[in-house]
Amino acid sequence: MTALTRSKTLAATIASLAEVGYAGTTISGIAERVGLTRAALIYHFESKNVLMAATVDALYDHIAERYRSADLSGLSPLDQVLAVLDIQYARAFTSNEIAMIELLLAAQRDPELWNVMSPVIEQRQNELQRAWKDLISTIPADSERLNLLRDLSVSISRGMTISRILRTDMSTFDRQHEELRAILKNEVRGLRGAKN
Repeated sequence: MTALTRSKTLAATIASLAEVGYAGTTISGIAERVGLTRAALIYHFESKNVLMAATVDALYDHIAERYRSADLSGLSPLDQVLAVLDIQYARAFTSNEIAMIELLLAAQRDPELWNVMSPVIEQRQNELQRAWKDLISTIPADSERLNLLRDLSVSISRGMTISRILRTDMSTFDRQHEELRAILKNEVRGLRGAKN
């Protein structure tokens, strides 16, 4: 499989997951979207589970690229944390995030899928954890509390993704995001003061 065909296959899988969910995403449907035969797709991805693990890996690539492409170098540590929050927020309304949630939910219900996907998820989550740890190491604050706030913001972003699927009033989400930014900013400032 060429790199281009692989990329198209993974993009088609992400689109399918976002449009019809995990249950509606089939090898045949993806093959049709890409213009391959089902047999050709199975030749390169021996099962739906293997394709889903490759897709989750591609989704993490997209996440990493979003962070790499954001220029955080000239920002203060607090503004870098807020920029990460903004990136999470922007991602919450993408097909990629819907696909990620579909895969995570499916893996929780399907032990075979989890067994194939969990090594990828663990490795990629560890990479994100290291990047976060590097980022917050420059903030004179309680790192345990910052980690808790990061996890809270991820949970809120995922909740926003699900809520976004159910309704289209973006102004509510924008206000919620601004409130979360204010809370995080105040918390970091408070933590910084408590640490000194």
